[in-house]
Amino acid sequence: MLTDNAIHYTLSHLLKVAMPSHEAIPFAVARNEHSVTVCIREQLTVSFALLSDQEAAQLLRGNATLTHVPSTDGKADIPVFQSSLSEHAQPIVNGNGELEIPYDLVTPSFLLLSRMEEEGHPRDTHGRFCYQDSLAKHYDFIHLPLVDEYAMLLRKWITELLKPELDIIPRQHQFIPSHDIDLLNRFQSPWQAFKSIAGRDLLLEYSWKATAQSIREYRRWRADSRQDPYITAILELVRQSEERHLSSVFFFKAQHSGEPDSTYDIENPNVRYCIDTILEADMKVGLHGSYRSYVNTELFGVEKARLEKIAGTPITHSRQHYLRFGPGTLPVWQACGITDDYTLCYAEQPGFRCGTCHPYPLYDLANDCVTNITEHPLIVMDGSLLEYLHASMEESNGIINRLRARCEAVEGDFIILWHNHLLSRNYRTAYYNIYVHQLNK
Repeated sequence: MLTDNAIHYTLSHLLKVAMPSHEAIPFAVARNEHSVTVCIREQLTVSFALLSDQEAAQLLRGNATLTHVPSTDGKADIPVFQSSLSEHAQPIVNGNGELEIPYDLVTPSFLLLSRMEEEGHPRDTHGRFCYQDSLAKHYDFIHLPLVDEYAMLLRKWITELLKPELDIIPRQHQFIPSHDIDLLNRFQSPWQAFKSIAGRDLLLEYSWKATAQSIREYRRWRADSRQDPYITAILELVRQSEERHLSSVFFFKAQHSGEPDSTYDIENPNVRYCIDTILEADMKVGLHGSYRSYVNTELFGVEKARLEKIAGTPITHSRQHYLRFGPGTLPVWQACGITDDYTLCYAEQPGFRCGTCHPYPLYDLANDCVTNITEHPLIVMDGSLLEYLHASMEESNGIINRLRARCEAVEGDFIILWHNHLLSRNYRTAYYNIYVHQLNK
């Protein structure tokens, strides 16, 4: 089922997480029908069982037999897929001094990292692979960075059974805020502002308090367009990260007024004002590729060039609008010089879509090779909590806390998305009690 390239790619990630190093860990691979044997630094030999073709097919269909082993910190149960061809039920060191692992850690890891699990499944109305069709849903592990958990188990087995004196320097866990600038302005004209305030705050929300606040915001905007609440929200997000020495990533759309999916003009002077503020704070700016750009190289390239012109710097980071990602997306990013992406997450479900919270290179399934694009998996989006799950603030923090705990346990990165337009009106309370609350932890 897996090519030699696929196996090498997967083992590279497992070893990188298990044995953190500034340089790639040298290893050699030998495989047969039933196992993969890895010689690491010419010192350690580890053998992984492989599922049979029939068992791998059952895995993909969601009806494979699995068992659970405790996580390295003892706080989670990790599902593992044991090969029927393995002679042992637990990891052992054989007579040749080799560590034998009876579980197939390679096949499920590759399916998740490469997104091979998406192939052959229907897509939603936005062309996205659905959580309900995922292995994480079938086997109930969306709350676990499964590939990283496997790597940490590998570290444990190597140090406990094979080489106790192995010196491991843990990787530093990071909290990384990210922000999609879908909307730049709440107010665009007096008439539009009247409809927003009267129609939304007064008639829809029945809130005199919100109405009064919106009127105050409108007056500030009339005096200075930079005082629009969605613009001041960007500045507030920068300040919140600066105060905590965090480096946020802001993703801007890059369309002109009147174009499909346009919500603001990239040449609006306030865009440059916001981007200059972000860059002066030593934070990152990326492209929020428009709705159709995820499979349109020409359109994506035009948008990227526009943003580079405004930012005055090369743009190499991206996140697609609506988190759209499909078989045609990687070639677009490659052709346009994207080196780092932050798209991969399920819109409808927080968690570990790729099975990892470590940055890792995406895989080109069509050409069976590693790409030069590093994926930074998104773990939680505000809309997933508030709009898809309709979670309360207490429930939202509970979800985030559990996911953050697993990120810390596997020394990975917790990336959260909070939109700038979700800082005002009835979202203000959620912003303080969820996003700011998490920043303060």
